[in-house]
Amino acid sequence: MLHHLPNLVTILRAIGGIAGAWLLLQSAGAALEEAAVFYAILSGAVFVAAALSDWLDGWLARRLGVQTALGALLDPIADKVLTGAYLVAYTLIAGGNPALAIPVGIILLRDVIVTGLRLAGPARDSAAYTVTGDAKAKTALTMIVVAVPFALAGFADIADWFYVWVGGVWLVAALTVWSAIPYLRSAFR
Repeated sequence: MLHHLPNLVTILRAIGGIAGAWLLLQSAGAALEEAAVFYAILSGAVFVAAALSDWLDGWLARRLGVQTALGALLDPIADKVLTGAYLVAYTLIAGGNPALAIPVGIILLRDVIVTGLRLAGPARDSAAYTVTGDAKAKTALTMIVVAVPFALAGFADIADWFYVWVGGVWLVAALTVWSAIPYLRSAFR
C-alpha cells in the first residue's frame, strides 16, 4: 500500500486544484461577506496544502524507493491541473478581462500541448519528455503567482494590485512559452 502513496498524493493535488478553484468561485459569488471570507480562506488553505504536496509526493517516492514512470507522468499533470484551475477561476472572477484571459489561455494551451507530447512521446523517446529545469521554475513561479491574491487579502485592496498581479501572470505566460521549446524540439526530431 505504501508504494502507491506518492501517486495518491499527486492525484489528490489535482483534485484539490479543482476543489479549491470551485471554493474560490463560491467565495466570489457569495451573498454574505462571512461566507465569502470562509470560502476564500478554505480555498487558500487547499491551495497551500496542494502546492506543498508537490514537494511531498517526490520526497515520498524517493524515501520509499518507489519512483515510477507513472508518477513522473502524473506529477506535472497534477501541477497543471492545480494552477490551471485556479487561474481559470481568477479569470472568471475578473469577468474574462482580456488582460488576464490572454496569458491564462497561453498557459493552458502550452500545458495541453506539452502534456499531449508527453503522452504521445514515451513510445518514441521517454527521456526527451522529462520535466526540464525551466519547466520546474515555471511551475514554482506559477504557484507563487496563484498564491499572491491570497497573500494580499486582508493587507491591501486587491483591485489596486490587479494589473501588477496580471503582469506576473504575463511573466508566467512568457516563461511557459520558453519552457515549451525543448519539448517542441524533441517532438519535431
